[in-house]
Amino acid sequence: MKTGMETIRGFERDLRTYALERLSSLKHLDIYNEYTDSANIIFNIRNVFSQDTAVYLNQFGICIRAGNHCAKIVPNVIGINNTCRITFAVYNTKEQVDNLVAALRKAENDVYNNIV
Repeated sequence: MKTGMETIRGFERDLRTYALERLSSLKHLDIYNEYTDSANIIFNIRNVFSQDTAVYLNQFGICIRAGNHCAKIVPNVIGINNTCRITFAVYNTKEQVDNLVAALRKAENDVYNNIV
């Protein structure tokens, strides 16, 4: 309560901005909500089923959500049935974002070598 919701929201927004800057360098990712004002980033590794991405990232201790996220109209809006979602909170760090980006960078090599 002492921190305040605006401070927390600002932290989450800054962390999301940092993550988007880093993730945008990965050409094998499709990011679907780059311009929204939320603590989420919705993405897919191109040509990889979202649940497979979640299982892959779990090997690195990274937990994401995969599926349609209780948003049944999303396929009608973006034309994709399932996506991956990362959500930032006040307890997340830039180091965790860097770990995510490193794992996704490794995934690029693994996907094209048919490991994922």
